[in-house]
Amino acid sequence: MATPKKGLRKIVADDTIHRWRIRWKPSYLQDCQNTNLNAAVELFENPQSVLHISFSWVRYNEYFGIADKSVTPKHIEFQIRNAFKEGW
Repeated sequence: MATPKKGLRKIVADDTIHRWRIRWKPSYLQDCQNTNLNAAVELFENPQSVLHISFSWVRYNEYFGIADKSVTPKHIEFQIRNAFKEGW
């Protein structure tokens, strides 16, 4: 299943263009149980598989009021390179 195109950002890792996004609205578990922040990455031109990244920090939540830190393109690029090493 492809990632929805709205809200996608481009990133280049190892001379390959990817697109990534974080859900605009938190999932049910993220909202109620304050679980980890997730991102989805796929190839820009010919998406075949989706890389799901789970970060060790939580997203901001109005109820809990916690915001450890945000995801930057450097975080995404680092995770893409690790995925390449693992065979993605």
